[in-house]
Amino acid sequence: GSREIVSALVKATAANVPIVIVDTRLDAKAAADAGVKAKTFIGSDNYEGGKLAGEYVVAATGGKARIGILEGIPGHETGDSRLRGFRDAVSRSPAISIVASQPANWERDQGFNVFQNMLQAHPDIDTVFAASDLMALGAIEAIAAGGKTGKIRVIGFDALDDAKKAIAAGTMEASVAQFPYDMGKAAVESAVKVMNGETLPADIMVKLEMITKASGPRSNDSTSE
Repeated sequence: GSREIVSALVKATAANVPIVIVDTRLDAKAAADAGVKAKTFIGSDNYEGGKLAGEYVVAATGGKARIGILEGIPGHETGDSRLRGFRDAVSRSPAISIVASQPANWERDQGFNVFQNMLQAHPDIDTVFAASDLMALGAIEAIAAGGKTGKIRVIGFDALDDAKKAIAAGTMEASVAQFPYDMGKAAVESAVKVMNGETLPADIMVKLEMITKASGPRSNDSTSE
């Protein structure tokens, strides 16, 4: 987590080891309180990714939907930012309502259990946004168990291989792709620059992309610009 890692980085700072953060931002207050400062952050903008998913839902539903949300671990920057972006995007459409929003803690089995209960309480849900594909895949299993396959739109995040297979099969509609290859490449390049005494920008952002059946099979390890 963005707070939990700070204690380890305190040791790195004390040992004069430069810090490059990849994928999940440090909690700004926890890092500042501990005197930890990273040379750069490399990753996707999770708020923008959530917004991308929300804008997709608005377009795909014609601005009319009843949404159930599967959250990550509350208080973790990654999930919280994705949720804020999604909520902000759909809030502009008065005919879209978020009828339930609950944590499933990034886990597939919890995605199944939480969405199964959510669907029982709100059988009119027609769209799911999960802050990660693992939770989305659990929701797909709950939808199948409830005999509603094909009747509920599922949007995930991360474009994992299993999610891309589900998109191809038509059980998941879309997922927000990150590009971990690009993050890893930028991380190594940044570490070399730090060792050479170069100053880095505070943020090095990696692109995001919406993956759908229409967009075709793509790798989230793409090196393309």
